[in-house]
Amino acid sequence: MKLIIILAMTALLSIPAAAQETDESAAIGVVNKLFTEMASANPEGILALHTPTSDLVALFKQKDGISRVQSINGEDFSKMFTDKSRVMKEEMYDPKVEVSGDWAMVWGRYVFWVDDKVSHCGINQFNLVRTAEGWKIANGASTIDPGACTESEKAMKPDPKKWKGFRAPVKENK
Repeated sequence: MKLIIILAMTALLSIPAAAQETDESAAIGVVNKLFTEMASANPEGILALHTPTSDLVALFKQKDGISRVQSINGEDFSKMFTDKSRVMKEEMYDPKVEVSGDWAMVWGRYVFWVDDKVSHCGINQFNLVRTAEGWKIANGASTIDPGACTESEKAMKPDPKKWKGFRAPVKENK
């Protein structure tokens, strides 16, 4: 009888941990889907991952060392990814996740490639909220610094497992 009670208590206590793990995976999944939609040059897909009032802040490190701050809404951000002549891939190679109820934060270092060549590196941070449709990006911030890539990041290639089945956008003839 004691064994049954112990097993039942263990099962009940593990439910919140399993839910937390599922929420963490789902939040990371939204961020990875964002990167896939960006690489696919699909503004509608990008926008579908954001809340209606989402905004993003980018901190660009310029050649003179001065940082420029740009704040844009989700719709304007999505329009930045319409160029089908180049394939832009982004990966957070070791993302961290924090979940508290209907809020999640995903952050970590990233590498950004243009046509499989490292363009820049930095740190991404996304705040997500749980909606009736699932996790959505409410806001985020990124550092963008071509000189910030570590030697190991400069040597990185896009992870083939993350891009399995990815179809590059069809280049339009002009």
